[in-house]
Amino acid sequence: MTSEPLIVHPLPAAPTFTGREDELAALRQFWASGDGVLSLIGLGGAGKTALAQRFIQWLGENDPPDALVVWSFYDEPDANAFLQTAYQYLSGGLTADAKGAGWFHLLKDALADGRRILLVLDGLERVQRQRTDASGIYGEMEDPLLRGFLTRICSGAGRSKAVITSRFPVADIDRRRGRGYSIIDVDSLGADAMQRLLQSHGVHGTDAAVLDVLQNYGGHALTLDLLGGALARFHGGDAACAPTVSAELASSSVDREQRLAQVLRLYEERLPARELALLCRLCIFRFGVDPGAVESIFLGAGKESIAGEMAGMSPEELRTALDELQRRHLTLRDGRGRFTIHPAVRDHFYRLFREPQALHDAVRVHLSSLTSRPGIGPPEDKATLDLLEELVFHAIHSGNLRDAEDIYRHRMGGNDHLNALLGEYVRTYRILRAFDECPDNSAMYHCLRAFGRFDDALKWRPQNRYIRLICGKLSELCKDTTDSTRRVAMFLQGHAVSLPERTPDMPLPVGFLHLYRGAAEEARRVAEAERSVSIYQDDIVRNDLALAEADRQEGALGRCRAKLEAASAWILNSGSQEHLCLLHLVRGRLAMDE
Repeated sequence: MTSEPLIVHPLPAAPTFTGREDELAALRQFWASGDGVLSLIGLGGAGKTALAQRFIQWLGENDPPDALVVWSFYDEPDANAFLQTAYQYLSGGLTADAKGAGWFHLLKDALADGRRILLVLDGLERVQRQRTDASGIYGEMEDPLLRGFLTRICSGAGRSKAVITSRFPVADIDRRRGRGYSIIDVDSLGADAMQRLLQSHGVHGTDAAVLDVLQNYGGHALTLDLLGGALARFHGGDAACAPTVSAELASSSVDREQRLAQVLRLYEERLPARELALLCRLCIFRFGVDPGAVESIFLGAGKESIAGEMAGMSPEELRTALDELQRRHLTLRDGRGRFTIHPAVRDHFYRLFREPQALHDAVRVHLSSLTSRPGIGPPEDKATLDLLEELVFHAIHSGNLRDAEDIYRHRMGGNDHLNALLGEYVRTYRILRAFDECPDNSAMYHCLRAFGRFDDALKWRPQNRYIRLICGKLSELCKDTTDSTRRVAMFLQGHAVSLPERTPDMPLPVGFLHLYRGAAEEARRVAEAERSVSIYQDDIVRNDLALAEADRQEGALGRCRAKLEAASAWILNSGSQEHLCLLHLVRGRLAMDE
């Protein structure tokens, strides 16, 4: 039974789509093949998103999937939100709270139910590591849940498939290339498509002049599209007026970014001052902005210093300028009316600010007014957390580091609220990495520990006993000066020692240790006692898992399953590897018993 497609973020079609017959044929072949994941790889502006959109259109007309999810990480980089939305759609509207077993685990069952499912994930580079350093490698996904999800599809999850667009390959699954994972390089248009793209802008001239443009600027779709718009606006479409490209650059097949930069410099030099000022200010916003917010932030009495050349613009003039920038494809308008800038264009025009701090500060002030709220305690809803995270970003870039840290610690709750209570490890990690100097070593340690990156976590707490325990350093921990750690290590090595009553934040709560010697009644007593006094959700969930295992050992399989389902919502949202290991261990034992 075919479900209505879920287009969470409509993909912007290319203003003029041309060519790409070979790539479309490869996509159709992928849809008919046994591969699980295909990546459309190319420089920003190469046409990856437009190609994905055209493939979706072809599917709808010729061979629609049973279920289709379209998600843009440009619009929403929260991988948890994607996974939850996908589960709710594929399960027919169920939620983690209603079902109880946690959307991530159930999503795997939904993908394996025999339906032909396609997930289109646009802009994956937003959640990929963009350089290799001590903490990870280029192209690796930063979110552990998304990494596991794509790995499962790649290895074969029913008849489900995923099409990805990104600037670079996905390192986590690249080893499976040719065995469930394939790549299409979409960096260049063919010669005929290049000519048609220029003609769509009304570019004309002698054959020699047009050929000269094509040879000089190559087949990069965004570069040619913007060049055609510039020639149409500033030179009446005359191909002979295209900026000269150096012989060295024209002969190079790799310097596409430099050719794009040359086209963008043409706009920089020729755009009317007000349009240029507006374009630069649009680049301040990572995820787009609506005209009302632009007007509120930059226009009006007393804002002349941040308005620059936009000073004195009326709302009507602002909208006219936005329409003109959209007409030249320097900005796009999404389905929610927000104006967004292509990352390659944004990077160029953002650099024109000598001191962008004042502009970020104006955005910070605007967002501060939106996040002023009544109530007690840090927020838990995603919309408010997203807004506060964006506020932190602009506070950092405006130079208000103390404000940024204050927002993180007090308005968002810092490590105790974001990590220990909500399990928002990925969000916390994103926020902390935005600071030049991490303001919360403890939170960074907990994030990396939750991701299972123990060596990296130890850099933030070099002598941490819990990670040494996870890594099996029992002999040295048997001599530890901390009484509880020493007794736990000695117990795990088989020594007859009494166990402590509580083990907060320890990867194995003391209840599990009693279960290892078959003392289910004692395990239940200490787990319930520790749960009753724990103030952090990560500790509460550990003890819930111990209680589930106690139920299983006593033969109460229904109670065990109910406890696992209740605990799994927090665990699967957080992605904590410690909790996941315990969850799947008990689940596996329960499945064998059943």
